[in-house]
Amino acid sequence: MTVLTAATTVARLLLSTLSLALAAQEQAPPVDPDARKPLESWAAESRPVALSRTPGQVRVFDEDDIQRSGARTLGEFLLRELPSQVQSQGGPGLPSRSYLGGGRPQDTVVLMDGVPRMDPGRLGQNLNEVPLLGITRIEVITASGSQGGAIALFTGRPDKPGLSGDLGGLGGSNGQGQSTTSPGFAWEGGYLSGGNLSAQEKQTTETDRPFRMVTNFLGLGQKWGSALWTLAWRGTFFGVPEPYQQVTETTRVYDAARESRQRSDAGQLRVDWDLVPGLQLETTLGLARFRHEQAPQGTSQPSPFEGRETRFQSSLHWATGARSDLSLRLEGQEVRQDGDENPLVLGSAKGRQLGLGVEWRFEPRPGLRLLGTARGTRDRQSLLVGGTDTEVLDASGHMLRLGLNQELAHGLRIYSALGGARTAPTVLQQLRNSLVPTAAPLRMEQSTFVQIGLGWGQGNWYGRLESQQQSGKDLLAFDGQSYANQDRVRVRGTEAAFGWRTAQKAGLEGFVRAQEARDLNAPEGQALSTLASQRRPFSSHGLKGFMGWSRVRAEVHYTLQGHQYAAAGDSEGGGARANGLPPTVRATQVVYRDVGMSTTVKAGRHWTIVLRGEHLLQPTTDAAAWVARAREGQNDASIIDGYPAAGPSYSAEARFRF
Repeated sequence: MTVLTAATTVARLLLSTLSLALAAQEQAPPVDPDARKPLESWAAESRPVALSRTPGQVRVFDEDDIQRSGARTLGEFLLRELPSQVQSQGGPGLPSRSYLGGGRPQDTVVLMDGVPRMDPGRLGQNLNEVPLLGITRIEVITASGSQGGAIALFTGRPDKPGLSGDLGGLGGSNGQGQSTTSPGFAWEGGYLSGGNLSAQEKQTTETDRPFRMVTNFLGLGQKWGSALWTLAWRGTFFGVPEPYQQVTETTRVYDAARESRQRSDAGQLRVDWDLVPGLQLETTLGLARFRHEQAPQGTSQPSPFEGRETRFQSSLHWATGARSDLSLRLEGQEVRQDGDENPLVLGSAKGRQLGLGVEWRFEPRPGLRLLGTARGTRDRQSLLVGGTDTEVLDASGHMLRLGLNQELAHGLRIYSALGGARTAPTVLQQLRNSLVPTAAPLRMEQSTFVQIGLGWGQGNWYGRLESQQQSGKDLLAFDGQSYANQDRVRVRGTEAAFGWRTAQKAGLEGFVRAQEARDLNAPEGQALSTLASQRRPFSSHGLKGFMGWSRVRAEVHYTLQGHQYAAAGDSEGGGARANGLPPTVRATQVVYRDVGMSTTVKAGRHWTIVLRGEHLLQPTTDAAAWVARAREGQNDASIIDGYPAAGPSYSAEARFRF
C-alpha cells in the first residue's frame, strides 16, 4: 500500500511538472545554468586547479545545486548526493555523519572558506549542525590526505556592483516554514554581505516542540593595494526534538519532551596578499565556540557542555617555474572541551597542535602532473580535573601524500595517490577516559591509503571509475568501559558513474558503489560485525536526471543503500549505552530507497519558484508504532536501525532576487 501511495504521488508530481513545463514554452529565452558550472577545484590543493589535472576525484556543487535541493544543512544536502557515505539518524536535525570513502566520521575534515571546522564535543562533525545559508559552493574530495577526505564549503559574495541579494519564503507539509534574507552590497574593491534563515519543521514522530533553526552570517571584504582583507562571522541556533530516549535490542523508551539545543559562533579574519609576481601569502585566524545541551542515551535531562577552538594558518605560494610551484604552510590550533553529554564526565580537556607543511606541484611534461604533500605536527593534550592539570599526550604526527595525474587522448585521464598519516586522539576521547582511572594512555593512530581512478569526458558523455583502500593501525575504539588503541581496520571501496548531459538542459547520471570495512583484529567470522566495521552498506546505487524547457527545470533522483552491519540505537562513536555495555552489531536485512523530485520555474527576471517532493517511498509512523516496533525490519523505514527516517514531505518555495 505504501509503494502504491508513493507511486501515485510521483505520478501526480510528474503531471504537474509536465503541465508547468508546457505552460512555460512561450516565455523568455532560456538561461543555461550549466554555463556557470565550475571547472576547477579550490580545495583539492593549496592553489586552484582544473578538475581534470588534480590526482583525485572532486565533486563540485554550485549555488544553483544547493538552492534547488532546498537543504538547510550540509547533512541534508549530502544525504541525497552521497548515499551510504553520509547517513542520518532520523528526521529533521537529528545527527548526520560522514563515512566518506568508507572512513569514520572523525576522519573527514569539514572546511569553511579554507579553515577546518570541527566541534571538539563531537567524534566527527555532525553535518546537520553545519548550516548552508550563504554557502554558494561545496566540494567533496576523497582521499585528500586524511583517511576520509574533505568537504569544503565556500561563502558567496555579491556578483554585481550596488545592492543585490535574495528574499525567500517556504511552506509545506509536516509544519514546514522558512524565511530567508541574503542582502549584499558591492563597491569597487570591496563588499558587504549578510543573511538570516529561520526555519521550523515537525519531527518524524509527534513531539512537544518542532525542530527549530536560526542562523545568521556577515561578511566584509576590502582590497587595499595588493592585499584583500576579509572578515566573516556566522552564528547558529538549533532546537532538535530527540524523543527516542532509549533504543536497544530489547527496550524502547519514548519521551515527546526530550530535545537537544546547540548554539555556535564562528568568525575568521583572512588576508590574501600578492607580494610580488609569482609570490602570494594567505593568513587566516579563526575562532569558534560550540555550546550544547544534550541528553545522553537512556536519560531525558540534558547536560550542558561547551567546546572552543582557535586556529591560525599562513601559506606562502611560490611559482618556482613555468611548470612547477611550491606552497609552504604554518598552522597552529588550540581546542578545549568543557564537559560532555554524560554528566559524570567532569573537568576539561585541552589540546594544542603546531604544524608545518609543504606542497610541491610539478608537470615534467604536458599532460603529466605530480603532486607531493608532507606535513609534520607536534601534539600536546592535557586534562584539567579537580584543579589538577595533567598532561596525557606529547607526541609527533605526520601526513604524507604522493599523487599522479596523466591526461590521455579521447578525453581520458588516469590518476593515483598513496600516503599515510599518524594522528592524535581527540580531546573528547581523552576527557571520556578520565572517568576510568585504569584506562591505558592513548597512543597516536596510524593509517595508510591508496587510490586509483579513471576519468573520462567527451562531448556530452562522461564517466568515472575509482577504487581505494584505507588501512588503520592502533585505531581507537570503545571496549565497553573506555577508549583504547586496539583496532586494525581495512576499508575497501569501488565506485563507478556514467552520465550524459547537453547544453540544452537535459541529463542523466547513474552510479554504483561497493565497499566493506573489516576489523582485522576480530575473531574468525566476526570481521564485519564489530563497532570498527559498522555503518558501511556493502552496496549502493542511484540514478538522477533533469530536463528543462525554457524557464522550467525538472529533476528526479533515486538512491538505494543496501544491507550492512549496524547496531540498533547507534550512538556517536559507538560509546556505551545506559546499561554501560556497547551496542550489539548485527547484519541488517533491509535496504533504504529514496525518491525525490523538484520543479524549478524562473518567473521573469527576479522570481524563482521551486516545488519539491522528498522521501516519497518512506512510510509514515507515529510514537506508538515506534515503541511497538511496527516497522522493525521493513525496507525504507530507517537508515540507522531504531530511528525512523523522515517521511514524505512536500514544499513550495518562492525566491525574489534583486
